Amino acid sequence: MKKKLKILAAALAAVALTAFAGCSARSAVSAEDFEKQAKSAGYTVTAASGDSSGASKTLTAAKSGKPEQIIFHVFANGISAQNWYSAEKTELGGTAKTVVDSDNYNKCTLENGDIYYVLVRMDNTAVLCRVSPSNKSAADSFLKAIKY
Repeated sequence: MKKKLKILAAALAAVALTAFAGCSARSAVSAEDFEKQAKSAGYTVTAASGDSSGASKTLTAAKSGKPEQIIFHVFANGISAQNWYSAEKTELGGTAKTVVDSDNYNKCTLENGDIYYVLVRMDNTAVLCRVSPSNKSAADSFLKAIKY
């Protein structure tokens, strides 16, 4: 009986460890942290003015001589960021693949011929990556670096 109890306890512990291994609290990065990470990855960062997104702050990261860019928005609140994310996802079209869709975090991707898009919203921030399909690993690596 004790042997069965030990085996059951070990199995429950293994299940608990497996279930919670992928769970980690995500938190949005600040505009300053985004800029620091982008510069360390070789991007030139500029602040956008007159942006139609409704964001309180917008930064664009680009590499010289390449049409690829990563756009970072900071919104007044999560609802504004969610509304922008939904509108952008609709603009990408019905073929955008939803990767995650939760209250605080949304992510979708789309490969459309010459452009690979990654759209991410976390809390009151949002990121839109536009890169060539051959360079999508760089976009994914950058998003991983900022934990998006």
